[in-house]
Amino acid sequence: MNRLIAAATGGLLALFSMYWDDSLHTDVGRDTFWSAPHVLLYGSLMVTLAATAWWGIGRVRGRGLRTALADPLLRWAVVSAGAIGISAPADEAWHTAFGRDAVLWSPPHLLAIIATFALAVTLLRAIAAEGGGRPLVLGGGLVLAASLAPVMEYESDVPQYSAVWFLPAAATGLTLAVVLIRRFDSHPWAVTRAALVATAVRLAVIPVLAGLGHSTPIVPPVLVVALAADVFRRWRTSLWWLAPVVPLAVHAAYVPLLPLLPHGSTVAADQIVPSLLLSLGGSVLVVLAAEGLPRNRLTVIRTAGLTVAALTLALPLLSAGRAVAHDPGQGTEAGEAHWRTTARGSRIDVTVAPEPNNASGRAILVARRAGQELSAPLTSSGDGVYRGYVTVPESGRWFVYAAFRDAGASTTETWIPVEAGSSQLLHENRPLYVPPAPQKEGAGRAAATVALYGLSGVILVAVARSGRRTPLLEG
Repeated sequence: MNRLIAAATGGLLALFSMYWDDSLHTDVGRDTFWSAPHVLLYGSLMVTLAATAWWGIGRVRGRGLRTALADPLLRWAVVSAGAIGISAPADEAWHTAFGRDAVLWSPPHLLAIIATFALAVTLLRAIAAEGGGRPLVLGGGLVLAASLAPVMEYESDVPQYSAVWFLPAAATGLTLAVVLIRRFDSHPWAVTRAALVATAVRLAVIPVLAGLGHSTPIVPPVLVVALAADVFRRWRTSLWWLAPVVPLAVHAAYVPLLPLLPHGSTVAADQIVPSLLLSLGGSVLVVLAAEGLPRNRLTVIRTAGLTVAALTLALPLLSAGRAVAHDPGQGTEAGEAHWRTTARGSRIDVTVAPEPNNASGRAILVARRAGQELSAPLTSSGDGVYRGYVTVPESGRWFVYAAFRDAGASTTETWIPVEAGSSQLLHENRPLYVPPAPQKEGAGRAAATVALYGLSGVILVAVARSGRRTPLLEG
């Protein structure tokens, strides 16, 4: 059991370091392989994988190879650890073949996230198989915390996509986490205990990042969601009740709280209804994948209708653009730029002085956030200083770029994160760099995308169905 506790603790430290790394990329930009959060991340994963392997060796010893291969826990440990191992070279190969990609939901990044979630579920199952007890709380907390990793950028106010996807992604992940925690932990308040662990980890992240001078993520109100799930468990035993309960609890907890939290992406009033319907559709699909169709025909009809309605509504939203913003894959450094920015409500005023100043053509100012891109001219005062302003439509963190073109049509670029909607004054030196080439399109990238997303989907569905005790549930 101690080996499994060490593995779960390493997993929580890895999640801690992911938020640290995300904050560093947001505030500073691209960093080195040996940065502190990278060292903690890889070290924590090595501890988790080593402790899991040590536990697996002990489980195999004396049982014979054939018996060991038939053990579902050992198979899942190998699959999840293998998927984590595959994701790193897959990410490097992706960057080499198609260019730099700083999107959390890119195929190789999503594979790493889902593989980590699969390993967390495997550890929870292993703890339950070894006798459970208090360590189950740690395992459940790891599963719940890992289920929120896909919305890490939304929780840090660096959304790459429209905010309408924030709560559906969170609700879908939380629904799957709740289903699996309840499957392997019979305690009546199992989900609430797990939420306390996940909340404690997030509370530990904030003072560390604030002390280092970095921006911080929010503390997600998952305790509200967990309490709702556990209360309904006492009233209704069917897991199909989770399909509406979790999305409703997520929206009731998140929507009013997000505007009050620093560095949380808010959901606009006109996005709440589509966000809720998308969340309902996602949660229904999770329960369907995890438990199969209910026997009650009326429940089947309701389920099908809700899913079709939600997915139909999702179709016009699938065109939501991506912002080339957070950690923009800045290229070869070409100098330094001195920035002075002032945010007054929705207006961002900029003074930027690039060194060296080789610009002889057009200089532009661009503000990007969640698929939105606004541009304005930068005017030179003749002394190497450029000035301009841009008015943005919403509050939150915007990534403001200054791009300069020289006579040979070469471009240099520099950027800075700015909090619109505040009274913020920034005075910083930032890297000036030659931007990397855009990602290559084509059949090769399409095939790689399908393969990696497909592998992620297969793992996710298999994890949802792992350890099922009954083939079907009554509606």
